[in-house]
Amino acid sequence: MLRLAVLGHPIAHSLSPAMHRYALGSLGLKGSYEAWETPLEALKDRLEEVRQGYRGVNLTIPLKEAALPFLDWISPKAQAIGAVNTVLSVEGRLFGFNTDAPGFLEALQAGGIPLEGPALVLGAGGAGRAVAWALKEAGLEVWVWNRTPARAEALAEAFGLKAVSLERAKEARLLVNATSVGLKDPGATPLPPEFLPAEGAAVDLVYRPLWTRFLREAQARGLKVQTGLPMLAWQGALAFRIWTGLLPDPRGMEEAARQALEGE
Repeated sequence: MLRLAVLGHPIAHSLSPAMHRYALGSLGLKGSYEAWETPLEALKDRLEEVRQGYRGVNLTIPLKEAALPFLDWISPKAQAIGAVNTVLSVEGRLFGFNTDAPGFLEALQAGGIPLEGPALVLGAGGAGRAVAWALKEAGLEVWVWNRTPARAEALAEAFGLKAVSLERAKEARLLVNATSVGLKDPGATPLPPEFLPAEGAAVDLVYRPLWTRFLREAQARGLKVQTGLPMLAWQGALAFRIWTGLLPDPRGMEEAARQALEGE
């Protein structure tokens, strides 16, 4: 019996349980996948519980960077990114991975989003770090912006990128919203529409609502757009493979997440 979970705060409306229950069922595996409310101060104790009786967990906001000191081993990729979103538990040892970075690139490819730079990543948290690292590894010129300029500058310095002002978005070929702006607030956008480029693509990692103002305005401008569900599904499928050795169908996981979202 595989015991799996997602840890985060807040976590009640996570789509991960729907996705991973689909994955378990589609592969004929017996198991469970729970959503555990885990504020920062509870993380250490939660990971001890994972150590005792779980095969693995996903980590989401605000735990991806905070978990590193509590793990026994961290993959070189996750170490370089500075964030872990997948933990494997084997014989009382915890192994940390990052499937956000490869999941993001797989989702772009599956959605036919061209890998053309410069790419502007909005946000410098755990998701922003993974996306910026993945795009740089893919050979793109990557720019970063953050509401707190010092965070963007720190990330740019760590990864050899360029911290820029929002106005530079007009020159980008790929825009990625890795901030939480727009989450549950359909009227909010991280990017004033006058800064949208004339061509290119826009991806929003926010998926609640599925069609954010950022995406709607980008689409109206003629940009190719992608919602947050494909990346969510791909990072989940890659995490599942780490726990089980089996890769579930990411499109099936995406559909399970979509149905859960529509059923709320």
